Amino acid sequence: MRILLSTPEMDQGAYLAALQKYCPYADIRVWQDVVETNWQAEYALVWKPENELFQHQQSLVAVFNLGAGIDALEKLKDLPQDVPLYKLREAGMGQWMLEYVLYGLIHFGRHFDRYHRHQTAGRWEPKNTRSLREKRIGILGLGPLGQYVANSLHDMGYNIAGWSRSLKNDLPFPQSTGLESLNGFLAQSHFLVNLLPATDETFHILNADRLMRLPRDAVVISCGRGSIFDEHALLLQLQTHHLRGALLDVFEHEPLPIEHPFWKQDNIIVTPHIAAPTQADDAIKQVLADILDIELGGDQLY
Repeated sequence: MRILLSTPEMDQGAYLAALQKYCPYADIRVWQDVVETNWQAEYALVWKPENELFQHQQSLVAVFNLGAGIDALEKLKDLPQDVPLYKLREAGMGQWMLEYVLYGLIHFGRHFDRYHRHQTAGRWEPKNTRSLREKRIGILGLGPLGQYVANSLHDMGYNIAGWSRSLKNDLPFPQSTGLESLNGFLAQSHFLVNLLPATDETFHILNADRLMRLPRDAVVISCGRGSIFDEHALLLQLQTHHLRGALLDVFEHEPLPIEHPFWKQDNIIVTPHIAAPTQADDAIKQVLADILDIELGGDQLY
C-alpha cells in the first residue's frame, strides 16, 4: 500500500508518526520527497495541498482530506473528479468544538465580557444573571460536528434547536430545515452557533436581512466557515449593539487581515481558527479504517 502525505499548513510530523504507528507495513512518503520522482501513491492524505500534487499523482484510488472542511481542496483545478474524496467525520474534534462553544456561552451568558470592561475601570458592579438554560441556543449546521455539539449541550440541559439544509434523523431537539425556515429559526436564537460548511449555497447565507432577525442582544459564535457571514453586515449589527457580542474563529479571508475592523471591535473576540484542531491519531485511525473498507470492496463515500 502506497500512501502520500501532504499537509503544508499542519504539523506533518504528527501525522507521519501516526501512520507509521498504525500502518507500519505501508510505503509512506511525504510530498516534498516525491515531487521530483515518478513515485505514485494509491492514497493521498492531504490538507490544503498544492494543485501540483494532483498533476503529478495519476494513480490515486482515494483522497482523504485531513479536516472537516473540503472547500479549499475543491477549489483546486486539477483535483481529480473521478477519484473518491473522503473527509473526517468528527475524529476527536467534537470535544474541542464543544469546549469552544461552551466558552462563548459562558463568557457572554455570565457577563464576563462586561466584567472585563469593569475591571479596567475599577468598577464593582454585579449583574443580574439568568440561567443559560432559559436561552435558546441555535446550532446552524448539523453535520457530524454540529450534531456532536448540539447533542452534548442538549444532554447538559441546555435549550437547543438545530437548523440544516436537509432533515437529520433521530435528533433529540427541535430541528428546522430549508431556507424557508431559516428566518424563524434565527428569530428564536439567543445564541447562534455557526457550524455550517462553505458551499455555494451557504455563501453569505447570514446577510444583513437575516442577521436583523436575531433577537436584540443575541450572541454569535462562529466556528464553521467564515464565508457564511456577510462580514460588513455582522460588523454593523455589533457596532449598533443589536447584537451583544461575537466569538469568531473563522473568517472569509484567513489569516484575518491586520486592517480588518474586527480586530478593534470591543464586543468581538477573534481567535485564529483554533476551535477544533485535528487530532492526528484519531484522524489517521479513521482514514485507515476507510482504506480497509475500500480494500475490502466497500462503496461508502464521505
